[in-house]
Amino acid sequence: MRIIGGKHKGRNLIRVNKPTTRETSDFVKESVFGILGGRTPGVVLDLFAGAGSYGLEAISRGASFLYAVDSDIAAVLTVVENAKAMGEADKLKALHRPYERFLKTIKKDLRFDLVFLDPPYAMNICEDILIKLYPNLNGGAKVVCETNKFTELSDHVGAYTKIKDRIYGRKRITIYQK
Repeated sequence: MRIIGGKHKGRNLIRVNKPTTRETSDFVKESVFGILGGRTPGVVLDLFAGAGSYGLEAISRGASFLYAVDSDIAAVLTVVENAKAMGEADKLKALHRPYERFLKTIKKDLRFDLVFLDPPYAMNICEDILIKLYPNLNGGAKVVCETNKFTELSDHVGAYTKIKDRIYGRKRITIYQK
């Protein structure tokens, strides 16, 4: 697992060595960032961050700040370690908390431009999270949802419109825009 683009291209990332944490392959990540347009300005939220692969890729491609949230302390510590190794720890706020608590306590004035949602597939909660995050997203914000390939998300969720839907092996990537 590594950074595939931007100023840290080629840097290896430390993995979270737990069976409950799924890695996103370089191929899938490359496809996602190709769809997003390569450069990633603004503030990013990586919910269910794991090792921080998506969020740290966004930092490498120009994002100004990353909020990485995970309920697993090992994952949170891994994101911090990866950000430090990249020399980008000042652009990271890593939070150890369940997603529900994060969504309930998020500051009203905090706004995101890009969100990565990669929850455990069995939870099937991406659409619910989209609705809850709505007040905290800037206009035009994009949300990348990773699910299993059999989970087809709605074309419209609240004020979001599905702009891409692709299957990569066992994963489905669905991208919404506010």
